[in-house]
Amino acid sequence: MLDRLFFILSETLTSLRRHGMLQVAAVSTACVALILLGSVGMMLYKLDAIAQSLPRQFEMEVFLKPEVPRERTLALQKQVEAMPAVASVQLVPREQAWEEEKKRYASEVNLSDLPNPLPDKLIVRTDQPEQLPQVAARLQNHPDVDEVLDQRGTLERVLAVARLVRWLGLSLVSMLLLSALVLIYNAVRLTIFARQLEVRIMALVGATLRTIRMPFILEGMVQGGLGGVLAAGLVLMGAGLLSDYMLRLWPFLNDLPPGAPATLVLGGLPTLGMLLGGLCAWWAARRFVRIG
Repeated sequence: MLDRLFFILSETLTSLRRHGMLQVAAVSTACVALILLGSVGMMLYKLDAIAQSLPRQFEMEVFLKPEVPRERTLALQKQVEAMPAVASVQLVPREQAWEEEKKRYASEVNLSDLPNPLPDKLIVRTDQPEQLPQVAARLQNHPDVDEVLDQRGTLERVLAVARLVRWLGLSLVSMLLLSALVLIYNAVRLTIFARQLEVRIMALVGATLRTIRMPFILEGMVQGGLGGVLAAGLVLMGAGLLSDYMLRLWPFLNDLPPGAPATLVLGGLPTLGMLLGGLCAWWAARRFVRIG
């Protein structure tokens, strides 16, 4: 068993050292495929994070009737906070709202001498944005509530966009993953064709089919892993340069959610490269490495 393992590892290392041009071609192919996959993946990760953050910014405004006393307002606030779907409830007293209105229109009209016509207001946020309409429907029928603004139409459009971004992202990544498999598979296939003489020699000295195929699979994993390391470095470098350039042009982008973590890219692309390389090498070895 140990002899077979030593033979497989030695054949893998010997092939990696001996066939330099084939290794460069295979690694560069894996690198290009993973650069495309990683770049699109990072872009879609960012878009999905933005799409997911937008619904969380939605909230519901509950305006109470002007004659409702503060005690009943506080009691209603506690009732709303006790609802299972509610994450937080913020009270905006009518006095605070009136002061804000006077400051807002101070340059246009003097509101200081007018009585306060504004009611108390509750700002309600739910655990999930989809729960806003249900909570709004319950509060709309409350006797102390005058009006509920839940931005239902805008919320539904934003949620539809978030779902669209997610499905388009999954579809695009799937197509790129298939393209990467085909590219790496062709590189491994050409490597096997170029080493048919070595396959025959190993068969003549009594090596089993599994023993002959295993070095190709390990070699494919090494090629994919190296391609993934190169791709991760290039993708992060390109993403950093592009991000700095875009932030100089549009500073408001600083307020958007962060993109994919660097650790995810550095760990994900080499791991994915090893898996793709090993899978493609196994597939190609089963088809083209034969005895007899």
